[in-house]
Amino acid sequence: PLRIRRFTDRSDIGLTAVTALNTNKLALKSKVVSRAHAEIWADNGKVFIKDAKSSSGTFLNHLQLSPTGLESKPHPLKDGDIVQLGVDY
Repeated sequence: PLRIRRFTDRSDIGLTAVTALNTNKLALKSKVVSRAHAEIWADNGKVFIKDAKSSSGTFLNHLQLSPTGLESKPHPLKDGDIVQLGVDY
């Protein structure tokens, strides 16, 4: 799976790794993205997303996937879906 997380200077991946094609980590510099925020993967021709216990939520078409701090079940993604990572209050 593609693991989405917050970039920090102490991350075990550097800026060059963030854009590398051979990594499964995507680090974003954002105060609303958690250190382990969400995962996206493909299975049998379908693409899925789940929240990985993030503190500010993962949203699919404006609906939060799970309560804050709880891992969600996998949700299928389709063309045109809107994915939002966190909420900036």
